[in-house]
Amino acid sequence: MSVERGAWFREARFGMFIHWGLYSILGRGEWVMYLEHIPVEEYSKLAEKFKPAKFNPEEWVSYAREAGMRYMVLTSRHHDGFSLFDSKVSNYTAPKTAAGRDLVAEFVKACHKAGMRVGLYYSLLDWRWPAYWNGPKRDPEGWSRFLEYVHTQVEEICSNYGKLDILWYDGAWPYKAEDWRSAELNAKVRKLQPEILINNRSGLPEDFDTPEQHISFSPPGRLWESCMTMTEYFWGYCKGDPWRSTRRLIQTLATCASGEGNLLLNVGPKADGT
Repeated sequence: MSVERGAWFREARFGMFIHWGLYSILGRGEWVMYLEHIPVEEYSKLAEKFKPAKFNPEEWVSYAREAGMRYMVLTSRHHDGFSLFDSKVSNYTAPKTAAGRDLVAEFVKACHKAGMRVGLYYSLLDWRWPAYWNGPKRDPEGWSRFLEYVHTQVEEICSNYGKLDILWYDGAWPYKAEDWRSAELNAKVRKLQPEILINNRSGLPEDFDTPEQHISFSPPGRLWESCMTMTEYFWGYCKGDPWRSTRRLIQTLATCASGEGNLLLNVGPKADGT
C-alpha cells in the first residue's frame, strides 16, 4: 500500500461506526435473528415494518463532525442479509421493501457533501443462505451461487455510490480466503475504487487491522483501528444496553491515538433513524 493512500487514515484517529437494519426494530441487538432462533420467513416480515421516516443522514454527519470524527462507516448489509442499498441480485433490500429508499445512497451523498470520509461495511456471511451453513465442501454448487451473490453485491456498492474510502468486511468465519475467492474479489474492488482501504476481515491482511472491543497495537507502519461500542454489549440498537462512561470512551480514544491507531466508535440508531 502506498503511503499516500493511507495517509488520511493514519491521521484520522476517530471515526463513527453505524449498525442499522431490521434488527433495530426489535431493539435486541444485531444478532437477534441468530440468538433467538427466529426463522427466516418470520424475520423477513420485519422488512415491511422498516420505515425510517426520521432518517436524516446530514444530521448524522453533523453529529460525527461535532464529536471530532473524521470518517463514518455504515452497515450496508449485516449478517441477516437485509441490504440498505439497491441490488440486482436481491429483492430483500430497503429500496424494494417498505422503506422505499436507497439508504446507502443517501448516507454516502451526505458524507460527500460534508467532506466526510466514508466507508461501507459488508458482511460476507448471510444467515438466509443454506449454502453458507453447508459450506463449499458439502454444497459446492450452492456455494458457487452464494459467492456470485456476494461478489455481485460488493461490486455494486463499489460501483454505484461514487468514491468510497473504506470497504469494511466482516463475517468470513469459519471459511478461508480461498473459499470466498477474496483475492479475486478485492482485485475487483481495487479496480473500481483505486484509492480505497480494505480491512483485514476477508481472510487476507489487506490494508488495516481491526481489533474488536479491545485495543491491540499493530506493528510500526501498519494501519489499525479498534472498533468498539458506546454501549456494553451490542452493536445494533438494544433497549437497556448500558452506556459506557464518557471518561472511559475518552481514555480509549487517547490510548488508540498513543499507539498510532484509530478508534471506530459504534452507535446503533433506532429503526426510525433517530
